[in-house]
Amino acid sequence: MKQSGKGRELSLIIDNLNSEGQGVARSGRDVYFVPGALVGEKVRVRMLERSKKIWHTQLLGIEGNESEARRTPDCPHYQRCGGCDLQHMQYDAQVLFKQSRVEREFGRQKVPVDSWAAPLTSEEWHYRRKARLGVRFSKEQQKNFIGFREAASSHLTDIDRCIVLPDHPALGWSEWRQVINSLEAASLITQIEPLLADSALVFILRALKPLSGNDHQVLIQTFERWQAGSDLPLQLWVRTEKHASPVALWPDNPDEIWHEVDGLKLRIQADDFIQVNRSINQSMVAQALKWLEPAENEQIWDLFAGHGNFSMPLAKRCKQVIAVEGQQAMTDSLQAQAEKLALSLQTKCADLSASGTLESLPEPDAVLLDPPRAGADTVMTELIRRKVGRILYVSCDPATLARDLAQLVPAGYEVIKAGIMDMFPQTHHVETMVLLKYRGK
Repeated sequence: MKQSGKGRELSLIIDNLNSEGQGVARSGRDVYFVPGALVGEKVRVRMLERSKKIWHTQLLGIEGNESEARRTPDCPHYQRCGGCDLQHMQYDAQVLFKQSRVEREFGRQKVPVDSWAAPLTSEEWHYRRKARLGVRFSKEQQKNFIGFREAASSHLTDIDRCIVLPDHPALGWSEWRQVINSLEAASLITQIEPLLADSALVFILRALKPLSGNDHQVLIQTFERWQAGSDLPLQLWVRTEKHASPVALWPDNPDEIWHEVDGLKLRIQADDFIQVNRSINQSMVAQALKWLEPAENEQIWDLFAGHGNFSMPLAKRCKQVIAVEGQQAMTDSLQAQAEKLALSLQTKCADLSASGTLESLPEPDAVLLDPPRAGADTVMTELIRRKVGRILYVSCDPATLARDLAQLVPAGYEVIKAGIMDMFPQTHHVETMVLLKYRGK
């Protein structure tokens, strides 16, 4: 039940941060979440609403001294755009917050960690090689807005440039607005998805209906102009059906899209999932190989394998990799690439959220898993039954990771080491890697 508190103002002292990096304050029996506030600050807030015994508030100002961790955000859109939520925090403080967030989740689930590795970090700006920007046409103003959604809102923040995306002329959204506004289908464009692969800068344009020949020409001429000033090849794809694959518009026969991992050129589709931070991904894969120590005579499972970010490097080093993934297109592509490179890799398309999926697979010497935010709750039962010698768990959600580890630890697994990876600077999101070994009960 939500209770309105709009219009009421009060002063609070921030004593902690929640899992999303929002300031936490307490007054009497009430708890308050204050986006943009930092620990130790006295802040003035406006009450918004109460939900699940938490008051959500708007930061009006800081009364007294600012936290030493505070800085002025570099992005002019930060106060409205929902893409980033920690730009007001010094980068070193962001990393410390993420480390403490993961440790707090482990503590809640009573998962002991004796050895924490140093966090993997890289450049805090211009790191994001894949994104999805919304496009909204205003009937009143007869023009489009391009940007990310505002925090806790369906409204778009109209942006000119995003400083966590790469610095490239084709990623200037003010010019994109001009181009889209000139189309006959100006009101039918809903999304732009840029992907900076190692082979090309790729765009997917989402439209509600097929584009006209005139619109095709406008877009092609725009990309030809951009290409003339770019050393990196550009590609434009268009998707007009929600679940259909995008179709290449320019050039006519685009080259394969690939990105490099561990010296391998991994082929991907324009709309494939890919780790958004190239530098951290390279470091993450290298650390995974170092921690797991795959041997030439071993058989290793890679669960939630995707397009082979871990599978292919593992297959260079062990007897066989069994890569399990839920999308048939990805398993087909991964199998074809492995055969082309003469790597010993077997794929299996399966729903890893369903029980019994892994029962028919041969015994693994080690398992690597990299599930989505929901975690791998169902997989834990099979790993406990198998008593696997080594498990490397890569997670994008500390809460579900800690929940899953809380099943493994009582079953005889020991956390050997753990560490965070800052895949998403300027946001509260954090990746974590954990190595476990089976010691027996």
